[in-house]
Amino acid sequence: MLKSLRRIAIGEPCEGKLHARFDEGAVETRGNKSRSAPRPYSAKTIIIAALLACAATANAAETASFLNIGVGGRALGMGGAYTALADDANALYWNPAGLSALDKREVTVSHAELAQSAKLDFAAYAHPTPQGTFAAGVTYLSQTALEGRDATGHPTGNFQASDAAVSFGFGRKTDLVDAGASIKYLRSHIGPAEAQTFAVDAGARRGFDGFGSGRVLVGAAVRNAGPGMKYDVQRNDLPLRLVLGAAYKFAGGHAIAAEFTNGPRGAGTDAGFGGEYQAVKDVFLRAGYTTQSAIAGGSSFDAAHGLTLGLGLRRERWSLDYAAVPMGELGSTHRFTLAARF
Repeated sequence: MLKSLRRIAIGEPCEGKLHARFDEGAVETRGNKSRSAPRPYSAKTIIIAALLACAATANAAETASFLNIGVGGRALGMGGAYTALADDANALYWNPAGLSALDKREVTVSHAELAQSAKLDFAAYAHPTPQGTFAAGVTYLSQTALEGRDATGHPTGNFQASDAAVSFGFGRKTDLVDAGASIKYLRSHIGPAEAQTFAVDAGARRGFDGFGSGRVLVGAAVRNAGPGMKYDVQRNDLPLRLVLGAAYKFAGGHAIAAEFTNGPRGAGTDAGFGGEYQAVKDVFLRAGYTTQSAIAGGSSFDAAHGLTLGLGLRRERWSLDYAAVPMGELGSTHRFTLAARF
């Protein structure tokens, strides 16, 4: 999303098949379909309209793509294969059923420095009760001021762009499975244009014993189910994702995991694989691979852009996690997560 924003702001085409043409009195965006504006726009508004078109990623039918950016250093260090393993406050994002695994209150905060001076921050609080675990969280994607330009390349002034999500979730154990759900309020703005909507997530998780000295975990989740987001007269779908994952937790604190994520509205299927190894007490080494960030159609070096690495330090009352996460052609980003349990 951010790379597309920068490209269109300086007059370059968007990624994939989506691009914008600046005309004197209208803006036309073309992706899967062609659309034209019904009324004249100022130069600055034309730039913003083009930004909105590109924010939907290569698949022009989806918007709010910031919802696809994972959170939590532990999860991301393992290639994002966390739907089955999720057992902390970050489960509010990955699989709300995992909230049921908490037996202590937990606060977690994450920070990521992304490309083009963008920052992603996530904070969540989970509170176990006899009825189940309640949780609340905030995700905020921000960027420094963007420079707008008209069709001739002349500056039209700076503008701001940001995305935010406020989530409330609940998870509990049942006789059959661990189950959970969350609802989230979404807000996105680019310059003077703003859109708001809501979405829901739901998930289930179950563990199986009897497989050696460890335990098998299976998880499934539906993310970002909602009515879409509407800018002016144009409504685009949210990035609906169907996720299925499995993991094996070894007796020594090690784990391996895999999951598949499908975008049923044409986004395709991505896979994530990873694991963690407890090198010494309380210290975890992590590695993984995700096809979401690998550069399709490139060389073997390009495919290696999907590799993730992580390091974690976990004590009884707190933990600190770090992950190096690829962002395709933009290189790697660094994620930090601090959590406290009490």
